[in-house]
Parts: sequence; C-alpha cells; structure tokens
Amino acid sequence: MKKPSGEASPLRDPAHELRRELARKIALFMGSAEKRVTDIPGLTLVRRTAPTAPCSMTYEPSVTVIAQGRKRVDLGRTTFIYDASRFLLTSVDLPVVSRVIEASEEAPCLALSLKLEMPVVRELLSREEIQVAETPSDSPGMATGETTVEFLSACCRLVDLLDTPQDIPFLSGLIQREIVYRILRGAEGARLRAIATLGEQSHRTAK
Repeated sequence: MKKPSGEASPLRDPAHELRRELARKIALFMGSAEKRVTDIPGLTLVRRTAPTAPCSMTYEPSVTVIAQGRKRVDLGRTTFIYDASRFLLTSVDLPVVSRVIEASEEAPCLALSLKLEMPVVRELLSREEIQVAETPSDSPGMATGETTVEFLSACCRLVDLLDTPQDIPFLSGLIQREIVYRILRGAEGARLRAIATLGEQSHRTAK
C-alpha cells in the first residue's frame, strides 16, 4: 500500500541529522583553526584533522560533545571512548590521558566542550519537578551518555548564538541550563547527580 505523502520515512533519523547539523555549524565557525575559546562563557570548540598522540591533561567539570569523529580518554585504568552518539561528562579537575582516534582532512573531528557550573547543576537538582534516579554507589567522576535529539537541539542553538553575539548575554545561560536539564532528565541523570556530589565533596577536601 502506498504511504501517505505526509508520513515521515522510517529511515529518517532526527538525531543523526542534528549531529550533522552541529558538525556543519562547528566547521563553519572554526575554519582552519584547531581550537577556539568562544564569546559564550565556558564554550570551547575544537577541530582536528588527524588522530593525535596521547596527551596528559586535566579535565575540568564539563560536558564534551563530538559532532564528528571519535576520542579516547583514559582515567586511571578506566577507558572512555566516545563519538557523535555519546557525550562525556567530567567532574572536578580529573587528570586524564586524552587522544583523538578518528579524524581526517575529509572528515575532521569536530567537538565542543562546555564547562559545567556545578552550583547550577545542584540548583536544578534541588527542584522538586526534576526527578532523577537514585545515584549508583559506584559512580565514577567521569561518564558517557547518549546524545539525544533534545540534547543535540540545545547544543545547536547554543552554537548558533555565535552568529548573534548580542544575544549571548541573555540566552547563553538559559540554553546551558537546558543542556544540564536534558542530561538530568536522561539515562545519565543519576551519573550527573553523582558527579555534582563528587565535585562538592572534592571541593571541600581541596579547601
């Protein structure tokens, strides 16, 4: 039977389309640059055209989203491999070994890193209408989560603000809160709760 013309194709993948759109936006803004700290508070964009050697660094509390390519991060004996289908959540100042494992001139690794303001995370966690699963007792200070349609849509809108700098002071904070909200409402909400709690405890220890 012929399918009605208004019916969406079952092969259409909105998340895949949003990942491609996010990659296009990042590539357009980056040009030939490898790294840019943007005018949006906490937002950094990265572009790599080849795999990189392992590099020791410290990850601050953040969410890293790959629009295209693949990365590997080693935290002690635990390895996290993530790509356009998974984002990376990080708690306070973790020493890691990071490398790009999939990138080329034709298909660069394109990513954004957004610093997480833990007071904002904890404020959202305190709201009664945001229900988050119980925190697993073995939660690490780093985790990956699925890049959903809603999450990717918010990321695209955040990058779009780079084209309208006058909107950044008013809208960037709102969209960043939405990104945190989307994570909390997703399968990794419990992990983010654990990361926020770990961050609070580690901050007290450091002080």
